Amino acid sequence: MSAARPYLIDPEAIARWAAARGYRKLLLQAPDGIKRFAAEVAGELESRGFEVLLSASHAWGGCDVALTELAGTGCDALVHVGHHGPVRFKAPENVLFLPAYSTVRVEGVVESAAAKLSSEGLRRAGLLSTVQHIHQLKQAKRLLTEYGIEALISKSPDPMMPEGLAIGCDVRAAERLLGLVDAFIVVAGGMFHALGVALATGVRTYAADPYTGRVAEVGQVVRRAVARRLANLASALEARSGVLVVSLKPGQRVDWPRVKALRDLLLRRGLELRIVVCDDVSRDVLQDYGGAEVYVNAACPRLAVDDGNVFPGPVVNVRELELVLERGLERYEPRYALQPP
Repeated sequence: MSAARPYLIDPEAIARWAAARGYRKLLLQAPDGIKRFAAEVAGELESRGFEVLLSASHAWGGCDVALTELAGTGCDALVHVGHHGPVRFKAPENVLFLPAYSTVRVEGVVESAAAKLSSEGLRRAGLLSTVQHIHQLKQAKRLLTEYGIEALISKSPDPMMPEGLAIGCDVRAAERLLGLVDAFIVVAGGMFHALGVALATGVRTYAADPYTGRVAEVGQVVRRAVARRLANLASALEARSGVLVVSLKPGQRVDWPRVKALRDLLLRRGLELRIVVCDDVSRDVLQDYGGAEVYVNAACPRLAVDDGNVFPGPVVNVRELELVLERGLERYEPRYALQPP
């Protein structure tokens, strides 16, 4: 394995797993930022006698697994690189999830986070990360302790998720620390995961980005996101025509009777929905079906929060809308935005 790679992807682990099961033809899937390194791994596997095909599809998370491509290519097995495991579905036995651990060091950004929390009088923090940095979380906890910050690490109730892991639609590891911490530190690239933690908990949250070395409190981003959610929900409650966007991704597939019940409920309230079925949700595809006053998203809930421009109009999540219809807009809570359908 090349030491120059920014991600640790172990071809030996793949080879052992496949050989033990008699798999010779493999389909390799990876997120966009990791594809080029997965391609190098494919070459190493081929040198060991495996036939390897590369999936061109996106891999946004453990919910987005190339099972259709696996069946269509006649491969023996799928190796999904970059995520911890399946999300909200049971993967077949011929699917291997292989995390890609980052080689970027986290010490500097963790020290910066400790200094920022200390300067603001915050002494107890929940500590989380993405799977790329999960192997460095205990080291980060020790470092925070040295700087006088008590770091607590919890775990999602999902048995597939390791301790301290946060993903886009599951930040329950943070929710379990409510009332025990003054703030959260999320070690990850960008603000995506920290925003999810802040929306779910309402606790001050810091994004500690080891790639840029920056530590940023996400409060302003949260306020903007909540304002958009409330505006879009208000539009949905007034709309008369809309589109219900359904995903075919394995971990995003909807409960059709429940979707039909919501559609019927909205029809009685004067909102008529057309259903559009997608794999990847695309603005171009949705526009081809004509305009709509509102889009009801039954795919990944983070699309509505972080990628609202994918939809040609106001977008609300299925579960978010169900809860508002049940409890009223005045009782809206930001964590509704993260609820899977």
